Amino acid sequence: MLGRILFFGAGVAACGSSGGALAQDAIPADGDEGTPAIVVTGSKLGSDPQRQARSLQILSSEDLASRGIQDVAGLAKVVPGLTFTRSTYGVPVYSIRGIGYFDNSLTAPPAVAIYIDEAPLPYSALSTGASLDLTTVEVAKGPQGTLFGQNSTGGAINFVSAKPTDRLSVGLSSDIDSFGQFTNEGFVSGPIAANLKMRLSARYERGGDWQENDRTGEKRGGKNLLITRLLTQWNPAHNLDILLNINGWRDRSDTQAGQLVTLRGASPPLPQGVQSHPAGVRNNRLADWSDDGTFARDADYYQAYLRVFYRLENLTITSITSWQHLSRDDTSDSDGTNFQLLQSRTPGRVSIFSQELRARLAQGPVKWMVGGNFQRERVKDELALTIKDSSFPFDAIQTKTRHRNRSWAVFANLDVDVTDRLTLEGGGRYTDERRRFQGCSYDGGDGSLAAYVGRVATTLSGTTVNIPAGGCVSLSDRLLPAVTDTEFSDRNWSWRAGLKWSLRPAMMLYANVSRGQKSAAFPTVAGTVASQFAPAKPESVIAYEVGAKATGFGGRVHISAAAFHYDYRDKQVRGKTIDPNIGPVGALVNITRSSVWGGEVTVDAEPLKGVDLAAGMNLTSSSILGPFLAYDAYGRRRDLGGEPFPLTPKWQLFGNMGYRRTVGSGGSEVFAGASIKYQSGTNADLGEIAALYLNPYAIVDLRAGVTVNGSWTVQAYVTNVADQKYGTFTSTVSPDVNVRFTGMPRTFGLRASYRL
Repeated sequence: MLGRILFFGAGVAACGSSGGALAQDAIPADGDEGTPAIVVTGSKLGSDPQRQARSLQILSSEDLASRGIQDVAGLAKVVPGLTFTRSTYGVPVYSIRGIGYFDNSLTAPPAVAIYIDEAPLPYSALSTGASLDLTTVEVAKGPQGTLFGQNSTGGAINFVSAKPTDRLSVGLSSDIDSFGQFTNEGFVSGPIAANLKMRLSARYERGGDWQENDRTGEKRGGKNLLITRLLTQWNPAHNLDILLNINGWRDRSDTQAGQLVTLRGASPPLPQGVQSHPAGVRNNRLADWSDDGTFARDADYYQAYLRVFYRLENLTITSITSWQHLSRDDTSDSDGTNFQLLQSRTPGRVSIFSQELRARLAQGPVKWMVGGNFQRERVKDELALTIKDSSFPFDAIQTKTRHRNRSWAVFANLDVDVTDRLTLEGGGRYTDERRRFQGCSYDGGDGSLAAYVGRVATTLSGTTVNIPAGGCVSLSDRLLPAVTDTEFSDRNWSWRAGLKWSLRPAMMLYANVSRGQKSAAFPTVAGTVASQFAPAKPESVIAYEVGAKATGFGGRVHISAAAFHYDYRDKQVRGKTIDPNIGPVGALVNITRSSVWGGEVTVDAEPLKGVDLAAGMNLTSSSILGPFLAYDAYGRRRDLGGEPFPLTPKWQLFGNMGYRRTVGSGGSEVFAGASIKYQSGTNADLGEIAALYLNPYAIVDLRAGVTVNGSWTVQAYVTNVADQKYGTFTSTVSPDVNVRFTGMPRTFGLRASYRL
């Protein structure tokens, strides 16, 4: 490893998606000698991960590199219970044990909290650059309300960046794959002056057009992504640590094109070319898109983060200040054809400021922490759709929304060692949140939508309603166009109680009960009725979990097992509502009652010197309880009770094998490995509609290479060896078509790296 492994820094982050933990707050530097012991900065000071009374998984930088995981999406290949997909417009969606939040909006508050070095990323769209130059990635499963506050009902993912080193250190790596994607990454780290160290990291990904147009043979899908980070660590006194993190990324990559699955019998009929377009299951590469545009991301992100840590005997005080800004203007063609059934443009801008202050005392058998935090957000989110070849009676629609959010929280945590074997843990957090929303859908500029809605409003109201071209078309209860201007306030408690029982030094049992809360959410949807902008109410979950962890055979085998049950209230999902003017449209829906139960087991072993084995299994059974009348993905009102959650596979299986052998006397090694992931089938939307079903699949990856003198490494790899055909998401992107977004086809690659 490059340095100490941190886990879930001490309280972490900002209200709305932050929190406190009884944690080791000192800022670690990358070590220069050997491989240090694992240190976890969650509930127990300096404790081994196998001693943590919660389900968590830790992946080192070596784990990530050897398995070819270079981005956030790759974590779903190695973490049981974690799923990743992208929405129709490219917004990342994370779920753990069936708890996630799927929405197309830039401002979709996640159910899985994302952090970089204790700094929160309140929205999933901000996480593109999180995987740069890491020491570890840690995944905590289940509600993390007292650790991370709101919007962590599913869990939390913490990316721990590699810190500045005490001596000059340089690393370079380069990767090329069979689609022509180049990935170049490097860092330089070391002291600048007495008590002052810096680390500069960067990664650039370019090329790799892996999608092929089955009509023209044109290629697309390539990357154009630059990520940078500058860390400055200053220790002006022996008990004062200051870390400044300035980072950002620029993304000009192609957006993914959809693959046409089925036509839906539109009325009026679609153009003849659409009706004869190839559809159905094909290989992962084939898709289609319009000839009249370049569809790509255009996003820029910047973050500045200051962490100040002060120690005074047993008392520590920590301040975390963060500012971040994202601007984007992405375009995509999602309909799977060369016609304009659904082309989108999604301009947006996010500015977030957060501040946390906490104090922690560790003395004898008692450890406590108290603190508070504040967060302010300013968001602009827009959605412009071009649909002139669709069955809609207009050519374009544009939705514009504005969000002003403010939240603050106070929290406290307490751990008490009742005996040398029994520990009681508890914590609570009070959150006060206010969200203000303004939004309306507008005519696309040609006047077709304005004229259509004006005629409908005139007929229904008996009064002439004239809407100018480009004007607001969202009708109020009075059947007049009006901008929705509303506010939602919420006050809530998150809490956790648990116990940990050490049977012996190498075996531990635990039991937890916790309550998590997720914020209300306003949608960015296209529609002509103001009520479509109604928010989804806050969701809450009470989670029960029991587990066991054991280490045996001289520390060469680690086993973790857990069983869980979640009692859900008002789960937020992306569903449908009926716009009386244009039919079924997207909306946010609350499921009154639902539940999740399941279990998981992970095993890590080194049975022989140089042989590493890992296996994991996750069972997640979700269900909508009782009669639940709502609209399915096709806009049909039905009882959806008894259905599982969308995008929630019941089974996930993982396996990894690595072999490493020293050759010669200069510290050189040869290595090889293989990994496999299996995921059972799941439906992508409400209603269990066959056309939206995602089939089960298994992905096998292979790798082999050599390390020379501990500095040079060359590795060859193959991902998706069997070229498995699979989808990551299927959607009714319009009333006319169902579209699939596919996973990556078989890819060969070569990676070389050097470290001084």
